[in-house]
Amino acid sequence: MAAVELLAEALNILVVQVFRKDDYAVKYAVEPLLVGDGPLGELSVRLKLVYALGVITRHEYEDAELLMALREELNHDGTEYRFTDDEILGPFGELHCVAELPPVPTFLRPDEADASLIAMQRQRYQQMVRSTMVLSITELLSRISQKQVSKLSPLGHA
Repeated sequence: MAAVELLAEALNILVVQVFRKDDYAVKYAVEPLLVGDGPLGELSVRLKLVYALGVITRHEYEDAELLMALREELNHDGTEYRFTDDEILGPFGELHCVAELPPVPTFLRPDEADASLIAMQRQRYQQMVRSTMVLSITELLSRISQKQVSKLSPLGHA
């Protein structure tokens, strides 16, 4: 799920901005904290840190956690899902950043229309749902990415 990769990038930038910028501090103090086995090596820990510091809101935190959990579930499931499947729509409906998912249309029945028209109708609905998801997640990631440095560290910068 590309959204989680973009979220990880945004969180990495925020976390690094909190720390000292001199070369020595970055090399010997900051980098070891952020590497894979360091205390901030996991994305979930970095997310908790920026939330605990008051950098992101509770809704942003909850949305990020839900996206990470959804990615984890989909990675272990192995099933190919459509955007309109309940396994995808359910969690997306819980995201605070999603104002409203498009309503499910009343699809034509096979005795009412040609199969290609019904397929086109279903494809259009899937595109509407996908667009809503992409725009909602983009807006969330944009908000997180635009956090100001001045708000990041309660200690201020030396």
